[in-house]
Formats: sequence, C-alpha cells, structure tokens
Amino acid sequence: MASELMAPPPSSNLSTTAVATITTTFSADGATTTITTTTSNAITASTTSTATTISSLSGDDLREIFLRLPDLPALVRAALTCRSWLGAVRSNPAFRRLFRALHPAPPIGFFLDLTGPTNPLFVPLRPSDSDVIAALRRGDFFLTSLPQSFWGWSVTDCRDGYVLLWNNLVGNDLSLATLNPMTWAVDILPLPGGIEAGSSNNFGVLGFHLQCSDEKPWLFRVICVCTDQNRVRAAIFSSETRDWVIQPWVDIGENNSLKFRAGSLVDGSVYWPCHGKGRMVRINIGTLDTSVVDLPGQVEVDGYNFKAGETKDGELCIVYQSGLSLDVWIRSMDGDGTEIWAPQSTHNLSAEIDRITHTGHLHGYIKIVQVRYGYVYLSKMCMTLAGMQHCWFFSLSLETLKLELLHEGKYDGYVHLYVMAFPPSLVADDGSTGHDAEGEAAVLLVDGVVAGGLTDVALGEVAVLLVDGVVAFPLTDVALGASVAVNLVFG
Repeated sequence: MASELMAPPPSSNLSTTAVATITTTFSADGATTTITTTTSNAITASTTSTATTISSLSGDDLREIFLRLPDLPALVRAALTCRSWLGAVRSNPAFRRLFRALHPAPPIGFFLDLTGPTNPLFVPLRPSDSDVIAALRRGDFFLTSLPQSFWGWSVTDCRDGYVLLWNNLVGNDLSLATLNPMTWAVDILPLPGGIEAGSSNNFGVLGFHLQCSDEKPWLFRVICVCTDQNRVRAAIFSSETRDWVIQPWVDIGENNSLKFRAGSLVDGSVYWPCHGKGRMVRINIGTLDTSVVDLPGQVEVDGYNFKAGETKDGELCIVYQSGLSLDVWIRSMDGDGTEIWAPQSTHNLSAEIDRITHTGHLHGYIKIVQVRYGYVYLSKMCMTLAGMQHCWFFSLSLETLKLELLHEGKYDGYVHLYVMAFPPSLVADDGSTGHDAEGEAAVLLVDGVVAGGLTDVALGEVAVLLVDGVVAFPLTDVALGASVAVNLVFG
C-alpha cells in the first residue's frame, strides 16, 4: 500500500486541494486485480504570523532578565543599549534595591596614596572583566579633572562611586574635593570655618568621611571629625545646602587617644577607636549624638589591628587582628534587650597567607584596611631579602572565611577601595527615562553608520554618541553638559 499527502506551508494564506491516492493490490484465483481510489478535499489554510522581538518585552520582563546579570557594570552596559531598557531601570526604585541586595557591588579597584607630591595611583582589581574595563576606560581614574596642586591630592574616603580627597596647599591651608570618576564631576568644597573655636592647643583634624544616597547619587554629605585634649566634635557638610553644620565639643574622657584616619562609617554612624583602649567613640550623623562604646575585653586597639564595619546583612561588626588571627564580633541584643558583642568567628590566617605569599621566613605585619559588605580587606607588608617593600592585598569573606589574593606589588601607603555605584543616568527621582539635548547637535554612530535613535543599537555593536563633534557619556546626560571621550561597547 502506498499513500501521499500534500499540505500548504504553514505560513501561507492559500486555498488548495489535498489529494490522497490509495493503491491496493490483491490476488484471487491467480488473477491480479488493482483498484485505485482518489479523493480530494478543498482545504482553506489561513495562518497569521506574529513576530516576537526583544522590543515586545515589557518592563517587568526586562527587569526579570536584568536581575540575572552578574553585577552592576553589566547592568549599566545593558541599560544604556536603548531608551526602553534604560527606562525599565530608571523608573523602578524597588528593582534597584533588589538588584543591590542580590548583587552587592564588589570593589573594582583601589586608590593607593603614594609618598611625595603626587596624586594617588588607581589599581584595578578585575582587569580581565570586560564590563569593568569598559567602565574604567571611560572614567577619570587618573584624577585629571582635579585642580593642579604642588603637594598632590590624598584620598581620605571612597564610597558609593565618590572619592573624597584633600591636600595641604601653600600656607598649610586645607583644601577638600569630591570626584565621581564615572561622571567626571568635581566639587571643590568650602572648609568648615571656625571648627577649631574653643579648642585647646592639642586641636587636630582626625579625618573625613563621605555619606551618599543610593536613590539620589548627586547628593552627598561630608563628615569631619576633630579632637583636642579629651574632646571630639563633628562638622557635617551638605552638598544640597552647601553649608557646614558644626556640632559642640563633647567630652569623651580620653586623653587624646584618637588616631588620624582610623575611623569607619557604618550605617549612618562614624566609629573611631581609642588607641590603647578597649572602647571606641560613636557619632550618629542623623541624631548628632556622641557616645562611647565599650569593646570586648580581649580587644586592645593598636595601630591598624582593629576596624568597625558591616556584615553582608548590614549588621555592625568589629574585626580585631592579633598576630595572624582575626576575631569577629557582631553587635546584637541579649535576652534583656541590652546591646552586646556576640562572638562570630576566629580565623587563623597564618597557613593560608604563607601558602599564597611564600613569605613564612620573612617578618611582616598585617593591616586591616576596611570591613565592608561582609568582607574584610587586609594587607600584609614585609621587607624582601633584596631590601624591597612588598605588599599583598587580600579579601576575606566573613560568611565563607575564604581568603582571596586581590593584588600584590611593591608599594606602601593607605589603600582606599573603590566600589562602583549606580550612576545618575540609571536613577531618576521624577519618573523620567532620560534627558533630551536642547540646542545641541547629536548623532549616534553604530559601527560607523548614523543610526536613527538609541533603539537602533543592537547588542554586540560599538556605539559612539557625538555631541557637537565631541564624544559624550552617559547617553542620557547629554543635556547636563557631561561630555567625555569614550567608546561605548554593548554586549
């Protein structure tokens, strides 16, 4: 038996005839008889084809996809692909909060203060990550937008994409500046006039800290902490009001035991350890209250062996280094509602550090650099047999206790981690999805060809936005006057 069936293609809209031919052969009394039967039916096929493109995705669909991106640099590159993708990120604060929670931003590098009249050196920590390299390539990480200074600038804090710097100009006058390397935005700050009023002869500035807003990244505050014989005071600068608010002196009962650059900003409070003591000073920036917090009995602050910081869940913690061991405590409540230090872990680093550095035979010392987002950042420094200073920079996860080497080199000095924050172009407080350039001639080139708009940029293409002949970034900040020489590589 043989049969054939013909049908129209599924994408056509035609009336056609399906023909079925059945041939049957049988034998009776030695004679062969063949019967052929043909039937036909008119079949009308009407099929409508609807193409589904990436432009058909809703904002919720896009955000579900974006949550699966590995980190913030990848999200930035994806969001700047077209206006609708950018709008999906800009218009939803809840998405940004969830993305931050799921993908805590790792440091992409650190600034190293060098000795002598020079600016800090930036050292990238993820040189093989194409998303990170794209971000670094378009940023001002050489600090070229800062005013020239004979003495050079020194970093005093890095937080949420901003770098806070200071220098001593001619006449020993202090100068402050903030810089966002991703947007090239520089702000020279006025100094807190009269902050030394009412102090004794032992007046000194302990340091400065930055406090930024996740949802208003263009706003920030600077906290200046000062001391005299046994008192402290804070002065707070607001970028919104452009004024300093100077707090009264507070007696802490310590004999000038607060050391330069030893403080930490954690969850809206500055913590400053008392050198040689088992306590630290807490200054709440919101309430402006100043108090003294006792530390666990075995903690004795000495140099850089102690830091206050935050766990992965944002809880206040302290890390204490003794020899090559780290002890961690978390601030919690006991059954009576009293704040206590709960022991979390003790970790001996000796074997792991020697395995990585091969310096078990060399004398060195450990310095706790920072405790942030559930990681302890620390360095080991030692003098090699050739008489050279060598340093290894590590991260230690408080959750897994995994030690990772981030960088090594021949340097010494203060290290300040730089963590990328959501750029202003991805955050909107007015529900808008971008800025339109007014009075500017803009053209978008995609692989060297003029494109009709942002939606014409496909993944994998090289896009450059020219504004009055100058390459500009971010795409949405053209109207703000931010222009930077940069190539944007999507995909």
